[in-house]
Amino acid sequence: MKLTILKTHSILKIFLLSIIALAASNAHAGKLYKWVDANGNISYQDQPPPKSGKILSEKEVISKADDKQENDTGLPKVVVYSVSECELCDRLIRVLTQNKVPHIELPLEDDREAQRRILAKSNSIIAPTIFIGDNIVQGGSEDSLKEQLRSAGFEIAEAKQVKSSNRLTVDQ
Repeated sequence: MKLTILKTHSILKIFLLSIIALAASNAHAGKLYKWVDANGNISYQDQPPPKSGKILSEKEVISKADDKQENDTGLPKVVVYSVSECELCDRLIRVLTQNKVPHIELPLEDDREAQRRILAKSNSIIAPTIFIGDNIVQGGSEDSLKEQLRSAGFEIAEAKQVKSSNRLTVDQ
């Protein structure tokens, strides 16, 4: 029993030191994989799982070294903090994707640094929270997000009503 506790403690120590080393490194954008093994254990890693594992989700992540507020086009960087099973989060991310707005999606649930950053800019943590450069958009509607993106210089398609068929179309 004592040997098992010591082994578990050593493994935990190595794991924590690895996490600290990763956090302190200057690594750039990468992927975070959430996967489950054959025993039902869920893991979060920056490497794909072995063949026996099943990927539950993949997210693009950024490190502190990549915390600039503009992307390579000169437009503001768009970062979306969302939570799982959030219909509004999914709808607003779909607006970004459909309008080809480059963005990074990050989980909000367990990211204390993101929560501190959001609280520093606003007085509440709401999902989704979207940073467009230094500007913050919380919750809201698809139309308000599109307006914020247009104001930041992104080309966003306008939806318009077609009189003859009462269907919505999008100008490209």
